[in-house]
Amino acid sequence: MRRIVKVTNCVRGVISPLLANIYLHFTFDKWMELKHPYIRFERYCDDIVVHVRSKKQAEFIKDKISERLTQCKIQLNESKTQIVYCRNHNHLERGDKVQFDFLGYTFRPRFCPTKDGWKLLFTRCMSTAAKRRVVSHLRSMRIKHQTGNIQQLAAKLNPIVRGWINYYCKVNQWTTVKVWWILHLKIIEWVRKSRKIGKMRAINWLRSVYASQPWLFAHWTLINP
Repeated sequence: MRRIVKVTNCVRGVISPLLANIYLHFTFDKWMELKHPYIRFERYCDDIVVHVRSKKQAEFIKDKISERLTQCKIQLNESKTQIVYCRNHNHLERGDKVQFDFLGYTFRPRFCPTKDGWKLLFTRCMSTAAKRRVVSHLRSMRIKHQTGNIQQLAAKLNPIVRGWINYYCKVNQWTTVKVWWILHLKIIEWVRKSRKIGKMRAINWLRSVYASQPWLFAHWTLINP
């Protein structure tokens, strides 16, 4: 696999996501399986990734997809449709686009450790947009103003945080560390407010909790407070 055709937001307007998904299942998924059975693709609602072997094949299938969607009264969003070169240690040619976002991940070339040493791989990590969404959700939770003791706070946060960790930290979890430190700083603020102490005392108190209960908060498995 050398190229990706990335199609985003091809169904626009007042149609609901559910109806759009059903419509694309028949107009796109079934058509691809029938007309191009050897080309792999993934689709989530109207976000589509198509895997091809060359730029020529990418341009060909992009034109075919555009024709098909036009036949089905769907306009391809050209500004959000791109051909991406999947650059790695085996394929080092230059490409205009070498990364794309899909399902909360950014797929891009990145040096990663392997059993044969560090290599350039085309791999995924938590996208910048996903990080913003998570941080925004943390703000909306108003952690500083939560009541109860620290065990109760952990019980409120952990189900949500574990969901994020289980999804975004399967690979390259180190790229998510900044998010967990933002969460940790919010917990420090909670300690300061609930115990009415200064910042350094709050940090030291939380470290003592970590020393005795290292699994209390889900994100403590990823950072060392």
